[in-house]
Amino acid sequence: MLTDTIIIIAVTCVIIAIMELVVRAAFPEMKEYRKSSRSTVFQYNEKYLVSLKPNHVQHHTVKKENGGGTVIWQTNALGFRGEEIDPKNRPRIIVYGDSNVLARFSQDKDTYPSVLQKILRSNGENAQVINAGIAGAGPDQSLIRLADDFDLVKPDMVIFHIFADNDYGDIIKNRLYKISSNDELIKTGFPSTIDEKFTELGPKISDLFRGLYLQGTVNYLLSKRKETKENALSKQVKTESTLNELEQAAKLGYSIYKSNQPRQLTHFSDLYDIDIAADPQSESAQVKIKLMEKVLLAANKFCTEKNVRFIVIVQPSMLDLTMSPYYIGYQDLAKRYKNYKPTNLTDPLKQICTKHNLNCVHLIDSYRQNDPDTLYLGDGHWNTKGQLLAAEETSKKIMQLQVASTTLTK
Repeated sequence: MLTDTIIIIAVTCVIIAIMELVVRAAFPEMKEYRKSSRSTVFQYNEKYLVSLKPNHVQHHTVKKENGGGTVIWQTNALGFRGEEIDPKNRPRIIVYGDSNVLARFSQDKDTYPSVLQKILRSNGENAQVINAGIAGAGPDQSLIRLADDFDLVKPDMVIFHIFADNDYGDIIKNRLYKISSNDELIKTGFPSTIDEKFTELGPKISDLFRGLYLQGTVNYLLSKRKETKENALSKQVKTESTLNELEQAAKLGYSIYKSNQPRQLTHFSDLYDIDIAADPQSESAQVKIKLMEKVLLAANKFCTEKNVRFIVIVQPSMLDLTMSPYYIGYQDLAKRYKNYKPTNLTDPLKQICTKHNLNCVHLIDSYRQNDPDTLYLGDGHWNTKGQLLAAEETSKKIMQLQVASTTLTK
């Protein structure tokens, strides 16, 4: 009996080994797929939920519809994407933001911070621009990070990138801040918890087989089957389904906030702020806008006290400018919601910046004038051209500020 069992195990191992060799030969693209799926650069942070691991090399597989290939990038000793921070012998600009700033889908030279640095140098401003982007990060997390990073980085200018797509909702879902009865921005006081996405990445029995291309190939083919099934759905079905999901997610996020409950939603769940887009006067929309205003004012106050410049750059959503790449676009939104306007997510930020005299770069007008269909990837992030345009507009703002000052500082 024991001998039979040993023979069965041995034969099974041989079969698996043969299948593994066949799969490696038949699916050479699995090499990069496995690199990108088996490791993560993200880690839990008790203050602002998620940070990047320092000195970590990451592989990111770019989807075929976005150009394909693999982007290899790494973090420095402080956990920022890119090169180490130079000795303090030239001005420093630090850029906070989400996955658009981190730009895992772009080579180092094509990211918004890198392009901004290149343009500034060409204009005679020898500044180092630091990429402090984290995928999924909201302005509330950037506010906490700014205070933590300041003494380490000693920046001369701080740029807050705001994605007018999901960044309002980030402040709601993260449950780090709330508005007090005295109309002040205060910490919620809830204890920080490890994001569910990290627990999904914890040790599992399946990890024993994760080194096999065979296991990865099964997951790869299943994901392709899911994509094929989704692509078979009609445009109308996709549109209705997507809008319904966005509405439900917005209601859930706001109900958690309104009932003063601790965080329940993952940091990595970034969804279009449909409540603001559909009806900016609704209760949830007004609360989100107010929270955004308070966070930006707190960041500006911090920078003012530290005697450094503060700039807000507002990136419009692809949904409000294009139609073709996504299940939904501005025409679908206008058809379903009578109060929808393509500027509903950007207008509040313009009003906030004007009201409080904040230095702002609003990209929606320049994006509209430069064929917005060519500025985004299929997943909604800005592409190389979109980042270049953003860097050009930001550099103009910085150079305008230099008219009144010979340095980046006030």
